[in-house]
Amino acid sequence: MLIIVSGPDRVGKSTMISGMVQELQGDCYVAHHGPPPKDQENIFDFYREDISTWKNSKKTHAIFDRAYPCSYILEQHRRRNAGHFEDVIDFEIELADATDGAVVHLGIFRPWHWSAPLHMEEVRAENPGAAPWLIRDEYIARMQEHQVYTEQIINFYENITMFPNVQLMNENVTARAVLSRCVEALRKS
Repeated sequence: MLIIVSGPDRVGKSTMISGMVQELQGDCYVAHHGPPPKDQENIFDFYREDISTWKNSKKTHAIFDRAYPCSYILEQHRRRNAGHFEDVIDFEIELADATDGAVVHLGIFRPWHWSAPLHMEEVRAENPGAAPWLIRDEYIARMQEHQVYTEQIINFYENITMFPNVQLMNENVTARAVLSRCVEALRKS
């Protein structure tokens, strides 16, 4: 099973992933993703490489933190590109074949006020001595991205992806419970 974890910055994705890896007792390949490298031929090539690495690792499960749904959405928002919709569809077809359809999306969402203090701390650390207006502008940009990303990833789950999803909406649940929900989502699909 491949679990693709998505959600805005500072909502607890990494913490949940750590818990899931513990529950899976190490039988899990984990890949953390940043923005796509600009020198690759296809925007999703580095995800293809991670699928191959996972398959070669002989691990039963894989967890991708910030995979192609994030690239699709955040690249449009942050880099103002076309989003590569056709590439998303092509990649999902390949992914379904490579995994026998054993893919589930896990969305972790929290209201802005939950992660806002973490963002403010980070903004100040990244901009020491900055004028108050600059801190405010960066804070507002992050707030707007949080809202847009949340709306667009839910839209992705409902209207684009071929795989089932589990959405954690401001829930405090154990990693074990989340894994059970992911298995159940796959079973029902």
